[in-house]
Amino acid sequence: MKKALLLGCGSKWGASFTKHLSDIGYQVDLVTGSNFEYPNVNVIKINWHESNLEQLQTLIDNSVTYDLIFFNQNAGGSVGEYWFIPGNEYSIDSWNRNMWIDCQLPYFLIKHLSQSITDDTKIGWMMTGLIVGNNPEYFKHAGYASHKATNLYIMRGFSQNHRGIFFALNPSWFPLEDYVKDSEQIHKVISTLKKTDSGKSFNKDGTEWI
Repeated sequence: MKKALLLGCGSKWGASFTKHLSDIGYQVDLVTGSNFEYPNVNVIKINWHESNLEQLQTLIDNSVTYDLIFFNQNAGGSVGEYWFIPGNEYSIDSWNRNMWIDCQLPYFLIKHLSQSITDDTKIGWMMTGLIVGNNPEYFKHAGYASHKATNLYIMRGFSQNHRGIFFALNPSWFPLEDYVKDSEQIHKVISTLKKTDSGKSFNKDGTEWI
């Protein structure tokens, strides 16, 4: 039985993806702040905003070999449109905490699991098209987009220095009525990835992104 470690896939589209993996035979370890129950899914409950490195190391067994590790957690966006208005200031503690959840936590988790990651382990991050900043209005999503961009480069850094197949996915959007279809499609893309794809980013239809 294949094993997957999913982070932040306990609600919305992520919950559909978790269920799909379970339905096709994966044993899933799910790290989530949501209340989630499903067959073959071991829920590892976490309070993202109170999490830290020591807790992460305790929650996740670094002797387990996973076929798929996927990061889909979202701290909520950090600095955005409202916080650029004169007189409004975003808390630096909140900013730092969100950076930990979105970017540093995946980095340190891979370090924690380093010895159990094999050449064939697939490690992916969910992206957003907002990181292509050619639209001036994207400033409204500065924190969210910058965290995703950081993860893209973290992914590429690991791809050049670590065992495993590292990748990023740009979903474009997840219409509610397409949750199941998109879950199936994204798994299909992931299942076809080879070592030569490590370090690349893909749209959900399987075409290469940036």
